[in-house]
Amino acid sequence: MSWWQVLPGLVGLVLLWMLPGYAVLRLLGVRGLLAWGAGPAVTTGLSGVLAIGYGLLGVPWRLWALLLGLLLVVAVAALVGRLLGSTTDPAGVTVAGERRLRPVERLWLVPTWALGGGVLAATMMTGMGRADQPGQAWDAVFHYNAVWSITQTGNASSLGGLSPMYADLAAPFYPAVWHGIVAVAPGFPGVTEAANSSSIVIGAVIWIAGLVALARVVWPARALPAVLVPVLAASFVTFPAIAVSMLAVWPFALSTALVPGTIALLIATLRRVLSWRMHLSLGLGLAWAVAGVVLAHPSGLFSLLLLGLPLLTVLLFRQLRRQARAGRRVQAWVLAAIWVLAVVGVLTFLVNFGPVRSIMDYERGGQESYLPGMGSLIVDHPLVYVYKTTSVNLVVTLLVWLGIVLSVRWRHARWLVVALVGAVVLTLLAAGPADNPLRVLAGFWYTQASRLNQLVLVPAIMLAAGAGAWLASRIGRSLGAPVQVGAAILVVLLVVLTSGLRWTSHVQVMASTYTTYPIAWGTMLEPEEIEMIDRAAEVLPDDAMVLGEPVAGSPYLLHRAGVQVVFPQLSPIRDSPERRILEQRFDQWRTDPAVCEAVRALGVTHVYADSLSFYDEANAKYEPTTQGLYLFEPTEGDDFRKVDEGGSASLWEFHGCAGGDR
Repeated sequence: MSWWQVLPGLVGLVLLWMLPGYAVLRLLGVRGLLAWGAGPAVTTGLSGVLAIGYGLLGVPWRLWALLLGLLLVVAVAALVGRLLGSTTDPAGVTVAGERRLRPVERLWLVPTWALGGGVLAATMMTGMGRADQPGQAWDAVFHYNAVWSITQTGNASSLGGLSPMYADLAAPFYPAVWHGIVAVAPGFPGVTEAANSSSIVIGAVIWIAGLVALARVVWPARALPAVLVPVLAASFVTFPAIAVSMLAVWPFALSTALVPGTIALLIATLRRVLSWRMHLSLGLGLAWAVAGVVLAHPSGLFSLLLLGLPLLTVLLFRQLRRQARAGRRVQAWVLAAIWVLAVVGVLTFLVNFGPVRSIMDYERGGQESYLPGMGSLIVDHPLVYVYKTTSVNLVVTLLVWLGIVLSVRWRHARWLVVALVGAVVLTLLAAGPADNPLRVLAGFWYTQASRLNQLVLVPAIMLAAGAGAWLASRIGRSLGAPVQVGAAILVVLLVVLTSGLRWTSHVQVMASTYTTYPIAWGTMLEPEEIEMIDRAAEVLPDDAMVLGEPVAGSPYLLHRAGVQVVFPQLSPIRDSPERRILEQRFDQWRTDPAVCEAVRALGVTHVYADSLSFYDEANAKYEPTTQGLYLFEPTEGDDFRKVDEGGSASLWEFHGCAGGDR
């Protein structure tokens, strides 16, 4: 299926994520780019809470239910805004900046967003190939099937709504907001198309909107930093490309994309020039935005703390310094001590909190030295997998360094330097030697450098935008031309010096788990195999239950053909001894009675076989824990009957355990 065919769905998904949150914020008094940038976070927060509420009340999760709930919240926001007088408060016009953007300045943003967002969208589409091309990263399998599960059960609650992914043997907390929104997105014929399209929306729309909003409040007196942001953002491969392809962590990617807009709203909410009514009104919007970041993925809380604590600390100590100068030194010192103790106390609690501890204890290897990680950060080379260096981002790194130098003059931007240093240090800790005791601090993000590196981009892009605006004004001044000319020259230089905004690198990363064979970390599906899976809905009976090695591709039957499978995800399903037996000993079904008992208990009717091995040219994904299913070769006869094949894979009707003698 071509991307043109899903264009209506793409547009609908953009509107679904952007408009409800924007409407709520606008009615609460937030205006312009800030409302657009923070709006998706509010939508996400509202959707997450609605999904949990609907799950408790037994209301099915459908598009109409989501829209009805969002409409009610918009109505409440209108009432609150009217009661507080914040909807029409003049302060809302300038809350996102010291002055309102002129029409011509808004016009400048159109071509830069079209360029930056267009490059991100086009490279993702090019790398994925087709809208219905399945990603083959480990996590992608889980997320595709989780979305399909929601369409069937009508339960998108993060509190156990994804229990079918665990064979209904467990109902754990799992952040299901992304899955819920994608599941009800209109205009898509299947789960794959909707999920793949969400990558484009997250990267080219939500991420850039949040960064533009943040630039607007960080550099309130100037429009040019916000105008340059889309181009600068497109020069980084670290996000969104790595997040939505190699890692395939859509919930985490959504949470990360929501962080800039939420921090922008935080800055606006804390402006001293606002009345208490505006503070309260914006605070309500901020609460929903924070909820969106955290419900999208719990690690978003730590992302906000990492990037937001420097800002809050700077703002607090500025206020305390004013109090000290006014003669209230004791009070200032007491408040400072309380703040430090509060931060330490919260971090101590989180480090020892059970669910958080389980994330922090996730074991992940590192490199022997910090130098490779430092080199990758400098040129924006992926900190995961082994990719060819087809382009580098050294020019933007130089702009970041220029921004750091200029922050000596820009006092209001110094918190960005602190946030940048913090994110870089944690990234290097995750990427470096595993025996460093401080490495535990990276555990909030699964000790994965390629996740932490995404957070580096937020302060880095802000500093580069400020430096770029300063440089553009100098270029224009030296030529005796308007600043627009200097900005245009800078944009052209950025495009040229980054090899077309890293086009080849973006495409390489996206294609590595979609269309470039062998697939990174091992191939699960060949092109002909995908066609076989898509035919399965017609080939197999409605009551079919398919057993196959998960990494060989069998889980894709669930969301692409609606065919039930024994293993809906690649990770083992706990508390299922029958599945464990089949994983380890299915090839012994003739001699081991326990195997047939497990087959009958799970209702297995068909077997998914795949002869593609780890040593073949296509380099099949290998999993040592499923040796009972690995390279299983059925033989046509009374026990097995082939019903379809595609590439190295085949589907077989299985009767070997039908009798009671086995």
